[in-house]
Amino acid sequence: MNLWLKLIEQIQLSWATVESTAALFWQGIAGQFSLLGLIDIVLVFAVLWWLYKKLRRSDLIKIFPKILFLLLMALIARTLGLWALFIVASSLIMIALLAVAALYAPEIKAVLESTGPRLNPAGTQPRASVGDIQQMIKAVAEATAVLSRAHKPSLIVIKKDKSLIRLIENGTKMNSVVTSELLIDFFGNGSVLGRGAVIIDTNRIVSAGSTLLSPRAKVLFSATNPIIKKVAKDWGTVVVVVNKTIGDIMLLHGDDTYKNLTPSELSRILKTILVYPSA
Repeated sequence: MNLWLKLIEQIQLSWATVESTAALFWQGIAGQFSLLGLIDIVLVFAVLWWLYKKLRRSDLIKIFPKILFLLLMALIARTLGLWALFIVASSLIMIALLAVAALYAPEIKAVLESTGPRLNPAGTQPRASVGDIQQMIKAVAEATAVLSRAHKPSLIVIKKDKSLIRLIENGTKMNSVVTSELLIDFFGNGSVLGRGAVIIDTNRIVSAGSTLLSPRAKVLFSATNPIIKKVAKDWGTVVVVVNKTIGDIMLLHGDDTYKNLTPSELSRILKTILVYPSA
């Protein structure tokens, strides 16, 4: 009996100690917070949410949860006074940010350029007219007609809305008016610039030989290539592919894939997407 009483007393004493420790813990946490501290936390998470919306369609989104985890770890460590853990987490955050800046510079540049008012600096190219876009479509259709008959693999990426800086950076930068002769020369004559994608912005070729999302990687000119599908869907582009084996002309845009196109059908679909999108 005495043993049971002592055991009960010990349990009660232990529970009282736990309650006291928990009370001190929550008092310590409450002492860490203030109105300014709450505003600070809200602003940080607002910035993180803005970054998530900007990066959710890029490869950077794969890194985002890891950095968020380190930020939460640092916040908890600071709140609980675990300064060694706070220093380690903060150091890892800095290392991660430096690595992201080095590996994903084009995406970061695109995010920064898409923020704030869009100005037209002096000396930049004026916006192309509908006639310019139609001339580009005609050149693409004429070039793919020749390339498909010759069974020459071809890959053309046409910008629609989103920035394609990463795709441009992974190729040879250019600033040439789109012509059928130039496209045929790239893909039909074994040019180095024809080993990757040609990137078109309105009526100009802005990059050639682009390896798309993977620098120095070989590009498979196929509508089933996951990278090409990703560029068409997540980057909002129009992708034209000429198959090497059968000379089939294909077009990808969003979730849509058009196969076995004739040059006239290709021209019509391009006009529907680029010239008359609301029709």
